Amino acid sequence: MGEIVFQKPKSLCDVPLHYCPGCTHGIVHRLVAEAIDELGIEGQTIGVASVGCSVFTLLRA
Repeated sequence: MGEIVFQKPKSLCDVPLHYCPGCTHGIVHRLVAEAIDELGIEGQTIGVASVGCSVFTLLRA
């Protein structure tokens, strides 16, 4: 079996997101979650959403 080269970041919640088609907010969202995990600062961070489709990241099902 091969080496794992990708895992979902632990700080990335498993909830549906409603980004616009072709929007890159999802990529940025994942990169920020990876940085939070690498720095070990989960629980010490807050999220601030801009306008547009990114405000839907704050909604929980």
